[in-house]
Amino acid sequence: DAPFVQAKVHARFPRGGQARAIPSSWVERASDNPEPDGPDYVALNTLGLDGETSAYRVRRGAWVRLGVDVAADGGDEFAIARSVGDLVELRHATAGQDNADPVVVAGVVLREIKAAQDLAAALGSTAPVRVKIDGVGIGWGVAGLLEAWRREGLHRAEIVTVLASESTGRDDEAATLRPSNKRDEMWLAMRSLLSPHGQGSLRLRVDRRTQAQLSGPKLETNSGGRTVIESKRSMRRRGVSSPDRAEAVLLAPYEPLTGRRRVRVIA
Repeated sequence: DAPFVQAKVHARFPRGGQARAIPSSWVERASDNPEPDGPDYVALNTLGLDGETSAYRVRRGAWVRLGVDVAADGGDEFAIARSVGDLVELRHATAGQDNADPVVVAGVVLREIKAAQDLAAALGSTAPVRVKIDGVGIGWGVAGLLEAWRREGLHRAEIVTVLASESTGRDDEAATLRPSNKRDEMWLAMRSLLSPHGQGSLRLRVDRRTQAQLSGPKLETNSGGRTVIESKRSMRRRGVSSPDRAEAVLLAPYEPLTGRRRVRVIA
């Protein structure tokens, strides 16, 4: 039964709670999704690339993208996630004072960009690697450095700065859940990608901590009728850690509207 039927007819709710942005049962299902088979897919550890040691299978020609959640003042985790078509992995997660240095953080991201470019080349992907960076705090400086390094020829990736508090730039009056800003839109986009009754197509290959963070925030509604994701500050007040790893995972497949450009969500 669909979640609506479970709730309205059978008085049951998806595991993880009625008010969760993403029910934990959906996260578990995506984590258990089997590896695809067929001639169009190849195991990462058969490509001959340094650092690609997993047996996860990806489609040839898949779009390779990165999501970067930059730690605030060195207090939260700095995390990088990667999506390769329908596969999403956590590539990096660290805490500490080094995360307050934009040069150090940008250097780590650059390393992941180069690995992503090598992977894209091995897969025969025609789309450029695209990197979505949380632009709050030092994230703005990190994005600026990466843009400068791109101009200098150190990498070829597209750098997109995402300001969570900004308007989405699009409004679907017919939508049941209408996000208030880009952070809300990111969470709702992942909710759609993980819904077993919607697209439900992602394979999550992340650790337990990241899985728990994806099920952490509550789903709320503001006075204007728009959907709002619980803030990090509110989560901390009730003893829930900041979902830094989860938001890196959200950023990897998320494509904000930039100008008039509309892009696909999954390759």
